[in-house]
Amino acid sequence: MGIEKYDSEVKFIASSQDCVYNHLSDLTNLEPLFDPIRIAALKERYPETPEIKLDNFRATTDECTFSISPVGNIGVQVIEREPSKLIKLTGSQSVPFQITCWIQLLPVDEQNCKIKITVHADLNPMIKVLVGKHLRQGVNSIAEALTKIKYP
Repeated sequence: MGIEKYDSEVKFIASSQDCVYNHLSDLTNLEPLFDPIRIAALKERYPETPEIKLDNFRATTDECTFSISPVGNIGVQVIEREPSKLIKLTGSQSVPFQITCWIQLLPVDEQNCKIKITVHADLNPMIKVLVGKHLRQGVNSIAEALTKIKYP
């Protein structure tokens, strides 16, 4: 097993760093990402993304679970928050490999910020071959989806 690192591109969000942090640090606010219309739009924009079906989203402020076909049930929980800068998540026991995700926010000015997602996954060589490319594409797709949220 070896730790693999996957970084998204740095993306621009037309909302303040504090506003984005406050919204994303509460996992119940991620439900719009599971909207079938939004998923279809991302699939159209990134046609190389594998066919997956996301559903059964459930969340509390600190933890969320959902189903990904064909993988199964996935759980994610917040393990660290650094106000306005960082949200660190990890996979729950239902994830087939150890994964840690950082959502990093940087201010551009008072009304705009940048976001970057970094994922560290402990993958054996076989799993790396099967999912490595999809994880790389996935972190960029997630970062892009987070730029499309209407932040309060």
